[in-house]
Amino acid sequence: MGTFYLTEPYCFVRKESERLKVFKNQVLLKELRVQDFTRFFIHSSSTLTTDALMMLAEKGIDVVYFDGYDVAGRFIGPDNKNVRLRIAQVEMHLSEERSLHIARNMVMAKLKNTRTSLQRYARRRKLHLDQPIQSLKIAMKQCLTASDLNHLRGIEGMAARQYFEAFPLLIQKEDFPFHGRSRRPAKDPINAMLNYGYALLRAEISGALRAAGLDPYIGFLHRERYGRESLALDMMEEFRCMLVDNLVVKLINQGIIQVNDFQLDQGEPRLKKAARKRFLQEFDKRRKDSVYHSFLEKKYTYREILHKQAILLAKCVKGELEEYYPFLAK
Repeated sequence: MGTFYLTEPYCFVRKESERLKVFKNQVLLKELRVQDFTRFFIHSSSTLTTDALMMLAEKGIDVVYFDGYDVAGRFIGPDNKNVRLRIAQVEMHLSEERSLHIARNMVMAKLKNTRTSLQRYARRRKLHLDQPIQSLKIAMKQCLTASDLNHLRGIEGMAARQYFEAFPLLIQKEDFPFHGRSRRPAKDPINAMLNYGYALLRAEISGALRAAGLDPYIGFLHRERYGRESLALDMMEEFRCMLVDNLVVKLINQGIIQVNDFQLDQGEPRLKKAARKRFLQEFDKRRKDSVYHSFLEKKYTYREILHKQAILLAKCVKGELEEYYPFLAK
């Protein structure tokens, strides 16, 4: 079971029995079985009939509408009714001490996973990455003594800057220059792909949090801001490098995405339609990769791990676990 991506604009999707049929200009493009998928990503210009939406809601399948690189909206089925969990989440959010306790583990996991990734590149491709690897190790030690959330954010921010300073060393194609992170607007194709991948990952994690009964807008590391899914951003920290950064490096180095796959849109580089489809296909493959979960002592796909982490976080919030155990890559 996976995610269905409808990147074609101006489509019409209707229900027939337990299947969905996708049409454009009255021509059937695709027919699919709903039970084969757990989430639908749909171009925001496309239309689903009420019957189709109701069937997806009954089966607990989220529908995420994408407009370019951004989430334009979401249709979800019946919401989780665990009110006590939501109350406990708000109480933990309001406690600086308890928020710091969880946020520290999330940042530690991000730093460790990033360091593990760089160590792999250094070992497999004989890259000189000693300085960023050592910087991440120092940042991990600093996390243990962070006195408050602002201190912790400062440590994480500095480590992220040092990591992205080394990021060009991972890229083997000279026609993909990278001079640091830029969000909106993306200043180059690499940042455009990172932004797109992070948006996809955030949507996946938001759905996992909702399924676990948590509110994706009430975070611990990232504080409340109107319209920001702070808790989804919190949990993303563990997975950014493994699920998005490494994928972008692979797509460039293996020639799956090339410079001519981008076009300028309001001064910002964006993937063309065919390239965006390839990106989504590779992202979906990455989600299905199986990796070992050290705390649960079992192999799962990344898609399953996102849901397992949301459940572990919910158990921590409820007091069923003393610690939040983040995902640590091996």
